[in-house]
Amino acid sequence: MCGICGIVNLDRHNRVDKNLVVAMKDVMTHRGPDDDGLHLDGNVGLGFRRLSIVDLNTGNQPIGNESGDIWTIFNGEIYNHAEIRKELISKGHVYRTHSDTETIVHLYEEEGLNSFRHLNGMFGIAIWDAPRQRLVLARDRLGIKPLYYTRTSEGLLFASEIKSLLKSRTVKLGINLEGLQEYLIYRFLAGERTMFQGVYNLLPGHFLVLTGGEIQITRFWDLPEPGAYSHIDEAGAVDQLNELLRDAVEKRLMSDVPLGAFCSGGVDSSLTSAYAAKASSVRFNTFSVGFNEADYDESRYAEMVSKRLGTHHHQLTVDNKTFADSLPKLIWHNDEPLNHPNSVQIYHISKLAKQYVTVVLTGEGADELFSGYPRYLIAKWCGMLLRVPSSARHILGRMVGMSPSRKIRKLARFLPLSGPELVALNSYFTDWESLGSVLAAESDFHSVIESRLSLLGDTDWSTDCVLDSLTRIDLKAYLVSILNRQDKMSMAASLESRVPFLDHRLVEWAFRIPASLKLRGFQTKVIVKKLGERVLPGEVVYRRKSGFGVPLSEWLRDRNGMGRYLELFSEPRFQQRGYLKTEQVQRMAHEHLSGAADHSEILWELINLELWQRVLLEGDTY
Repeated sequence: MCGICGIVNLDRHNRVDKNLVVAMKDVMTHRGPDDDGLHLDGNVGLGFRRLSIVDLNTGNQPIGNESGDIWTIFNGEIYNHAEIRKELISKGHVYRTHSDTETIVHLYEEEGLNSFRHLNGMFGIAIWDAPRQRLVLARDRLGIKPLYYTRTSEGLLFASEIKSLLKSRTVKLGINLEGLQEYLIYRFLAGERTMFQGVYNLLPGHFLVLTGGEIQITRFWDLPEPGAYSHIDEAGAVDQLNELLRDAVEKRLMSDVPLGAFCSGGVDSSLTSAYAAKASSVRFNTFSVGFNEADYDESRYAEMVSKRLGTHHHQLTVDNKTFADSLPKLIWHNDEPLNHPNSVQIYHISKLAKQYVTVVLTGEGADELFSGYPRYLIAKWCGMLLRVPSSARHILGRMVGMSPSRKIRKLARFLPLSGPELVALNSYFTDWESLGSVLAAESDFHSVIESRLSLLGDTDWSTDCVLDSLTRIDLKAYLVSILNRQDKMSMAASLESRVPFLDHRLVEWAFRIPASLKLRGFQTKVIVKKLGERVLPGEVVYRRKSGFGVPLSEWLRDRNGMGRYLELFSEPRFQQRGYLKTEQVQRMAHEHLSGAADHSEILWELINLELWQRVLLEGDTY
């Protein structure tokens, strides 16, 4: 796990300033405190920070080929590099190290731009091909590793973190106002855009080629079409999942340093921990985080799993003051506003884990692959009613909307929606009425939906494809935001995190099995839980999903904790931003503090947005 960055000037006579590349790499020292490296070649500069995981003695980067005219830097892990290495050696390639990075440069010599489809792993890769005078950037299939780029008048810059681009002094700081509506609805921007104007994500499963000033971006992997394994039965599916997950976990135990696992007490992280503990030759370390608030504390389930697996378990408690004190620092580490409040927990559990290990396995991805979120049930039920006339669905929605249950009232909001709207809005956090009440400019709600749906490509909405489309859009958007959170928060503590459920072979298999093996009646993640029955306590497998939540509503009413940030909305800087109705925001803050209403969802977004501007755009320190 590392941090990479670089500059390519289009004018071959315009030499890269070494000091700029040094500044770009060193602002990411947390990603790689163990070593660093540079490669300067006239108009090209590559920078690297290393967290040593594999080949501790000779695995530093940048690494060149035998002739020294092709160079690569790489953030991530290639789990099948040893197998590829054997084949490349048989073809005459000469290795100087045992690292997976060197396999990338030799594979590129052999396969060129077809290289990335051969890799099983998580990666952000940069290759400078001097003979062809081209830069190649590539990002792993699911977006586990971040990779950003921006164009300037002189050339192209790239990095693992946006703050590295800012250190180049050539990137103009500015908020992406066109993405503000999307951020306020979903807490993050999907696709290529970021909250910085002119800074872009390289999309998962894509590579970028810069040649002669022209950029070409190509997709090398995509999700398969669903339903190919329509005849598989439940028992067979559980057996296949068992083998796929076991193999994925064992591949991710590749390391020359100690490993552990995050084990929250949920079925996904507990299964990952179970396979890892069984395959480990030493007593395995597991880690969890809890709260003083009983309704949010999962620690007893994590302890139950640890006892069953025989792991050495470590846990900590995060309180309101610790959470609030950490927020500005973690927004800086995240580069953008924190979309998920539990990012703070992940950082603190990562700090704890770093005292014992350098690598952890996590359970990310299972909810998106196997319909694990309760909101999938809403999509399923509403999708079944799409053949009912919209007028009847509106009437039903009004009737359901009178329920005293918040969850049932949420269902009422979805009943009148079309199939595309059901998919695009399933993961929303802020309702469109609240959005319209705080934005100074008129909101264009439908353009946000269309932007999200564009990630799906062509979809035949005349068929009953809501759940398949929802899974696809969550893997392309929502999951990428979760993976970004996991990467940035763990790397802030110089800890590598690996995600076995997102082995691309497992992902492709899961996407092809019938939806009934994932979602049945009121039961989510059907076959994952069936697999969990084999190794985990039943109380863990079938407990109510908590979502690694945070008692945010309560904490925002405490001025010694998160409540202190509501005072931001009364300060002149906030009131002069120009794109929010400040009086309405202040009213929401007052209503929340008094207990008259719960505005915690949108207040969390607005606090993050304001702190992000102060920390990243205006240079405030806290």
